[in-house]
Amino acid sequence: MDKLRIGIVGVGVIATTKHMGTLTKYPDVEIVALCDIVKDKCDKANAKFGLSAKVYADYRDLCSDPGVDVVHICTPNAIHAEIALFAFDHGKHVHCEKPMACTYEDAQKMIAAQKKAGKKLTVGLQWRFSPQCLYIRDLAKQGYFGDIYYMKSSQLRGRRLPAYGSYTIKAINGGGMLMDGGPHSIDLPMYLTGDYEPASVRGVTMDRMKNDVQGNDLGPWNPAEFDVEDSAFALLTMKSGKTIYIETAWICNMEQASPGMQVSLAGTKAGADMVGDFGTGVRLLQILNGKKAVTVPNLGGMPGMRPSYDNNDYELRRWVDAIKQDKDPAILPQEAAVVTRIIEGIYESARTGRTVTFD
Repeated sequence: MDKLRIGIVGVGVIATTKHMGTLTKYPDVEIVALCDIVKDKCDKANAKFGLSAKVYADYRDLCSDPGVDVVHICTPNAIHAEIALFAFDHGKHVHCEKPMACTYEDAQKMIAAQKKAGKKLTVGLQWRFSPQCLYIRDLAKQGYFGDIYYMKSSQLRGRRLPAYGSYTIKAINGGGMLMDGGPHSIDLPMYLTGDYEPASVRGVTMDRMKNDVQGNDLGPWNPAEFDVEDSAFALLTMKSGKTIYIETAWICNMEQASPGMQVSLAGTKAGADMVGDFGTGVRLLQILNGKKAVTVPNLGGMPGMRPSYDNNDYELRRWVDAIKQDKDPAILPQEAAVVTRIIEGIYESARTGRTVTFD
């Protein structure tokens, strides 16, 4: 295989900043097709990135194009599954942005279709490949922390609701913060420990801040088009006995709120937490010479400063290599499906006021 020919469905912010901004740097990749119901977005993307990609208004036409090898799905969440199923039915590999699907049933259908087609499937959970995450995961694999029994995944954004697009409309986005930042917040603690076997979840969702449009970093939104949660909180237990507390919010009036992912963990030998803006640093707590010691390792960037590291490149380079070298992608669809299952469980728990158990 010479150049991998990629078609992108949904030419919005995530497509142009993450996917096109990264893929156009690879000499062994060519973006050959773009699809969006707003044709002008495709035309502007072609001009911005110096492309001559075909332009489609219907994803079915792009997926049917024999000149496309891989389909990247960057659309609103509610149609992720249907596009993926159509793409597999037409012999394409699929990269789907998070969340993988809006229901666990649809996620399972995607995996079944991928296997039937003999193609590859991955999901955009690139936050797990930040330096601090890889560092903590490596320590966990070495047994540095001992038996990890408690984790906290925090993503409390002070005022960072994505007012562009359709994030606040349930019929299109599938939900609110749980469908936006939630996949990263849920995936990250499981990835750090390699534990993707949930036992139960108890969760609540809220929309207390939907009418407070002032001071948002990403502009104002229309409260009349807001029927999703702006925050969600959950207690997740794993079959291993580990407990994970998850807190996510688009809008949170707390001084320590950070726009990025921050995870803390406690083990029987040591603990760790992410520190600094966007959680770009790591702080370790351990016992040295019989006394408590706190250390901050150098990850190539000081806490509070974002390292010069591109987790989008880490993810997408490995995705391209997985296809060309016929190996597993860095983000397995089975892991992403578990994330969707937990999100579904949190919504169900919030609706019923009961703990949801998983088989």
